[in-house]
Amino acid sequence: MRIRQYIVDTIVSHGNTPLRFPPTRELGRKFGVSQPTALRVVKDLIGEGFLVACKGGGTISVPRFNEGCDLKIVGLLSHIGRQAFDTYFFMTLSSVTGLELMRRSVCYCTQQLSLEVPSLLEREVGESSIAGLVLLAAQQPIPEYALNVQKNGLAVVSFFHRIEGISSFYVSLKDWFYDNLATLFGENRKHVLIVGWGIPDMMGDADLGIKQACQDFNVPTGQVISVCQSERESYVKIKELLDFGIQFDGVIFYPCFPVIYDLIKSRLDTREACRLVIDESSIYEDMHYTGYGVTYDLGRAAKKMIDHLVQRMNGAEISIIEEKIPYHIQFYQGGVKC
Repeated sequence: MRIRQYIVDTIVSHGNTPLRFPPTRELGRKFGVSQPTALRVVKDLIGEGFLVACKGGGTISVPRFNEGCDLKIVGLLSHIGRQAFDTYFFMTLSSVTGLELMRRSVCYCTQQLSLEVPSLLEREVGESSIAGLVLLAAQQPIPEYALNVQKNGLAVVSFFHRIEGISSFYVSLKDWFYDNLATLFGENRKHVLIVGWGIPDMMGDADLGIKQACQDFNVPTGQVISVCQSERESYVKIKELLDFGIQFDGVIFYPCFPVIYDLIKSRLDTREACRLVIDESSIYEDMHYTGYGVTYDLGRAAKKMIDHLVQRMNGAEISIIEEKIPYHIQFYQGGVKC
């Protein structure tokens, strides 16, 4: 009765959130009873519709409004490690993904996966009975392990980044940098600083877009300087450039490091003489930002992605696809969209 009360009370206290309970051997140890006794309780709760068994051991609770449904849980994965934290950007990706999925049916739920190391991915999706996996702007080495679980039959998609061999709904960095440079070049701003990721594979084919924009607008490539190192290294490098007297009339952030943003604002006239371009997810109310913001149509992309994921979870044999996420560039004046 203590085991039963514990499980039922835990389910009730968490509303309709799916919860994972440990194997019956662990439950028995926790409450000081034999494993067969704990197993009998769990079997009764499964029969009553409170729990479903996991492939890798243990059980998951069934939300009461899902009663009678074939519950499918989709895992959301963006980070690895104990020091992984969500930001506005990742929360937005997670939100539009989850809302679009659960809009389809009460039989779909999502679960944030927290892995200390990437090699635990296969075990986690098995123990949590994950039916599909969404990679949210995933960085290496997550894609490598996601490919392995996909080979074992799990439906996997990538949201925001393109991953070879996995259906991807992504932003083309070639197009992204071309379009933003074209916007600055169109204002006759031709001495541009690009602050990029310090992770080599994260910049993808950005160089192709930069070179094409310089060629199309007759701007010498030497007038576009890219600094793509760690945040600390980039700060030191950019400070050296500014100390040397190099002036920029445009700065593109991908992403926006706050300490570098503050450095640029303190050294350049970012209201008129130097135009900034920042991803909209990095524009906060207290910045009173003036410059361009890049806004993504994540809702439309999420709809197509979930269409594809649901088909694959339901056993449809469909090919890997790649879809670009639409975006537009909008001007901000003092923190207000114009």
